[in-house]
Amino acid sequence: MKKYIYIVLALASVLCACSRDEENIFDKSAAERAQEALDNANAVLPMYEGGWEMIYFANPDSKGYNLILKFNEDSRATAIVKNVTVEYANGGSTKREALVLDAPVGTIVTDSLSTWKAKLDNGPVLSFDTYNDVFHAWADPRENGDGLLGDYEFLILSADPERIVLKGQKHGGYSILRPMKADITPEDYFASCEKLLNTYFGNGNIMTLNKNGKLYYLHEGSTGLFNVTPYGEKVPEADPVLYPLCPTLDGIMLCYGFWENKNERLFVLKDDQFIGEQGSVINSGDLGQLFLTYIDVNKGWKADLKASTGTITEVISTFEAQIKEVTKDNNAKVTSIAYTYSDTVFRYEGSLILRMKFEYKQNGKKNTSIADYAIGITHETGGVTMTFNKPANAVGTAWYNNESVSEIKTLINTVLGTFVLSSKDPINPTTALILSKEGSAIQCSGSNNLK
Repeated sequence: MKKYIYIVLALASVLCACSRDEENIFDKSAAERAQEALDNANAVLPMYEGGWEMIYFANPDSKGYNLILKFNEDSRATAIVKNVTVEYANGGSTKREALVLDAPVGTIVTDSLSTWKAKLDNGPVLSFDTYNDVFHAWADPRENGDGLLGDYEFLILSADPERIVLKGQKHGGYSILRPMKADITPEDYFASCEKLLNTYFGNGNIMTLNKNGKLYYLHEGSTGLFNVTPYGEKVPEADPVLYPLCPTLDGIMLCYGFWENKNERLFVLKDDQFIGEQGSVINSGDLGQLFLTYIDVNKGWKADLKASTGTITEVISTFEAQIKEVTKDNNAKVTSIAYTYSDTVFRYEGSLILRMKFEYKQNGKKNTSIADYAIGITHETGGVTMTFNKPANAVGTAWYNNESVSEIKTLINTVLGTFVLSSKDPINPTTALILSKEGSAIQCSGSNNLK
């Protein structure tokens, strides 16, 4: 036993000797460094007359919100927001109401009567230490006791004249402050941010993330929460991978970056692409693969068979003649014909459905006749190839095999073959995709039906 005691004492003496000989790796003590950081924050926060643009993430699962903050040297704080509708869990259901309860949604709301303080609390902390009608709205417990799970006290992770990074002390959401342009009004600021988000991520648009040479899809950016999937895949129904985002004047900001690039928060918009701080790129990606995913996600697309107008007219004339012959109603008339390319109901043996829907009047009454056809679709370089599989319902079979309506086959053939993809809108391509081949053109959008 004594032997082991001697060994421990010997090790202790060696360690003590090492600690005396080793230099302190920091020039200043922890307390001195903390105080220096605090002094720096107090100097930086009131610097700008126009204040700061704050991208505020109430918690790690919250979408981002745009605010304008101004810090006066007399400790007064001004917070400006465009009042929005927010949702929070309430007794098993979702409650929807205004962020700032006593102000109409859509109005610019300002509170300039509260105060702020930078203090030491296990590190430098920014605190809104008196109630602010705007800022404390996220931290208000509301009627469910939790509210929006936001913070009003933040650890100051870094602070310099170009960017301040904060982390909520209680709920851990990261927020970013950047200098606000002095020559922009709050109304123009919020309008510009909304326009950027809607332009690039609205209307069900899907974007491609190229990160370290690997491709992923970003769905539902307009909701403020990116759904991330492997390239070409739609969002899973359970446990989607979510990344909170928020628009800015020059791009988008993330609460935390994708995967190992967690500090790559800012993506600056340049030439219709969002360029990340560490080289990741968000853009439209390959249109062919994007088109297939868009079909799966949005359950169909709108088509304008521009080159088949003559064929459609012939089909309508033939169909009207059949109606008149069968019903003995010489006034029978086809009033519309609609085409749907969709998997909203089902996939027929792995194929999409081309649905032809005729509406007609017989003896003054409205009637409908629907023919379904199974269409296969595969991705090609720069486009897609569509192939005919088989009729998919009884009416479709009867029409396809009836030589008296042979124009049906001609009409179907206009959507078969290999189509080159392009877009009228390179910014938001899934709202205006065009498939084209010689003798036919299909214009695609988010609607399932067309006339």
